[in-house]
Amino acid sequence: MLKGKITISENYFSTISAIKNITSDSSNKQVRLISDYCSEEYISNGKSEIKIIDSRIVNLNPPKASLLHSGKIELLAGYDESILELNSLQGQLRCVSHVCCLQSNHAYTPVGYLSLKFFTKSLIIQEKSTPTSDIILTTDISKSINDNYHSERISFLHEYLPKSSLVFIDGAIFSGANTSYNFNMCDEFKSRDITPLFFVKNSESELVKQSYDFAKDYNNDLHWANSILKVKERSQVFHYISDGDLNRSMIFTYVKVFENRSPIRIEMPYSNYSSLELDFGDLLDFVCFQYYANGSVSNIQPRIIQIAEIYAREILKSTGIYQEIEKLGLTKIMNEVRF
Repeated sequence: MLKGKITISENYFSTISAIKNITSDSSNKQVRLISDYCSEEYISNGKSEIKIIDSRIVNLNPPKASLLHSGKIELLAGYDESILELNSLQGQLRCVSHVCCLQSNHAYTPVGYLSLKFFTKSLIIQEKSTPTSDIILTTDISKSINDNYHSERISFLHEYLPKSSLVFIDGAIFSGANTSYNFNMCDEFKSRDITPLFFVKNSESELVKQSYDFAKDYNNDLHWANSILKVKERSQVFHYISDGDLNRSMIFTYVKVFENRSPIRIEMPYSNYSSLELDFGDLLDFVCFQYYANGSVSNIQPRIIQIAEIYAREILKSTGIYQEIEKLGLTKIMNEVRF
């Protein structure tokens, strides 16, 4: 079993030194900590279609969810990240703490990777950098940030996420500019027999509402799911195909974990679902068990994701990056949920 470890990117400290020189004459800066890094949920309307592949509403049975002890799952993993973002006149700083938390029968093992990069459109700023600092000159900062983030994430998970594991990921598969990256990551997972599940806590999706008469009079899909589900039930299972491309399709269902709380949408790329060796019902029983193991009605998420989230934030705070920002004379404005 892998021992817990934290790896810091090769140019982390030299980038801090370079940024001190770059921002020494800066003003009007803002820094914020991003709690949940996922783009606004986005689903194309084009030639897309949605169909029901299981019309049953099914009771879940968390107590029988012992997949980790039965040999059906060799390892459970949860992925999350914590991101410190600084906007300045000169460019944008991003410090990302990636964490994959591994759970065997007896222990949690966190593995972390910490990176720091500065993105700018200014050749003047880039020329002040050193060969060993991650000062990135770009014409599109947002795109470069996304490219770098997802490249880091897939490399990190490729190195530390074991084969044949089940991994829980917070956020939607279809999420704007992140959608293609998510599918590419899941293709890599499939090549190593890794099963990904995505969890969506908040959503304005109207896929079901716009497609079926039984949901058309509700505010959105979550409103509909909440009206039909009792605690420990899952809804029908849907198959969504984006723009007629089966390689960009997913299955999803809604699960109600607690009374007087919104259901959660659980998603999986269809290519992973179609090759799933586990029984889907057993898998959802295990998911429900994970929510109860976490035991929080105010922060509703699987236990393994909660632990990964805690480690990601603590790793970021332990770096002293906040103190480094203070030394740069930056105006510190923090906006974070559940900090």
